[in-house]
Amino acid sequence: MKTRKFIYLLGGCALLLSGVVSAYVLLTPERTWQSAPTYIVDNRGNSTIADNDRGATATVNAILSNDAWNNTDAGTVVHATKGNISSFTLGDGIPMLNFEDPTGACDGTCLAATFTGYYERQGRGRSRSYRIFDADIVTNTAYNWTSENEDPNGSGCSNEFYIEGVQVHEIGHGLGLGHTNVGGATMFPSVSSCNNGPATIEADDANGILALYGSGGGGSCELGQAGESCTANNQCCSGKCRGKTGNKSCR
Repeated sequence: MKTRKFIYLLGGCALLLSGVVSAYVLLTPERTWQSAPTYIVDNRGNSTIADNDRGATATVNAILSNDAWNNTDAGTVVHATKGNISSFTLGDGIPMLNFEDPTGACDGTCLAATFTGYYERQGRGRSRSYRIFDADIVTNTAYNWTSENEDPNGSGCSNEFYIEGVQVHEIGHGLGLGHTNVGGATMFPSVSSCNNGPATIEADDANGILALYGSGGGGSCELGQAGESCTANNQCCSGKCRGKTGNKSCR
């Protein structure tokens, strides 16, 4: 019987205060999804966003945008759709993006937070890998939010935070990335009001995704995923087949 490892830690907040870590950082232990997750984005939206559906569609579009995580050589690494999140439960295997914070975990200077502790070990020895099975996101309602639909290119924005950029950052945590010290990167740990730059990933962010999912990886690859048996590199999405003869697996 497989035992799931639960670590109840926040993967990181999009903070107002800067942090110092190294350029692209992978969560420890390194972990990935077996196939591209589908995030259910809270269809209630956020009451402070004055667009057609309070930022819900804007968030989905930002996650799926060619400016974000799916526009790398790793292929499609995340899906998103609007939906009902009334069943929001940490660790249930259904990744949800909540525009509220029923956990009370994200307060103070935290804008949003991702629960990255839901992963499990697969394989043994050198073939050991870790698979994410849930990574829910919560949002601090103490702040005022906006969207590109409400305030395109910053017009009319005043002391608000763009929902697109913050949530694209959090999706990065959900995919297995930590904070970087590269200013301007999506995974930089702080953002100023009226700055939607994080909605567009930079080279450092793309390199982090490639380090995790490899060229042609992400759920769209039909070759072997990490932890699956293999005999040659060309059988794996990552291009890495490792282990002893007769007991190799994709890394």
